[in-house]
Amino acid sequence: MNELLKNPTEDILKPKDKEITIFFSDIRNFTTISEEFGSAKRLLEYLNSYLSKMSEIVIASYGTIDKYIGDAIMAYWNAPISQNSHSDLALKCAIKQIESLEELNKTLTPPISIGIGIHTGVATVGEIGSKSRSDFTIIGDSVNLCSRLEGLTKVYGAKIIISEDTKQKLKDSYKIRDLDLVQVKGKNKSIKIYEVLGEGEFNKD
Repeated sequence: MNELLKNPTEDILKPKDKEITIFFSDIRNFTTISEEFGSAKRLLEYLNSYLSKMSEIVIASYGTIDKYIGDAIMAYWNAPISQNSHSDLALKCAIKQIESLEELNKTLTPPISIGIGIHTGVATVGEIGSKSRSDFTIIGDSVNLCSRLEGLTKVYGAKIIISEDTKQKLKDSYKIRDLDLVQVKGKNKSIKIYEVLGEGEFNKD
């Protein structure tokens, strides 16, 4: 909102196709966890503790939170305001979330484990909705692909999975390893996916 106020003449909310980096995260086995709580109030307090901390990290990383889908978080970078190195911003956010979750889990019972999928691609961004209610959001194949990547973290036992498109856009160094060549649902061509273990380079010794 501050950026919008600084540039009142720029129609940055106008619908357009734009390259963005998309982020999906999800709590592992949340249905099972929710069954352990005998109180809806206690369950929401537990979930909100997690969502509050993770949301703070997204915002501090200059990301836009699109929505909460139950226990999942959908966010993106490079819209509505253009950002340099948006793929790096998203990945650093994911790494920070994984690190912060270790500390947060000291206060949560049961502890939370999450998977994060990140993809960089073109999506349609802009105001979508009805005359009475609309949201600035993102839609398109890139969004669906990113959601699939998050789902694959369960299959591969990985905490962070990124697409090759994201990997090619990264400017900083990360501990990345080849994971697989997969054909995700809804895509005709296979894509390369990678697991990210943290920042820095692998020790080759």
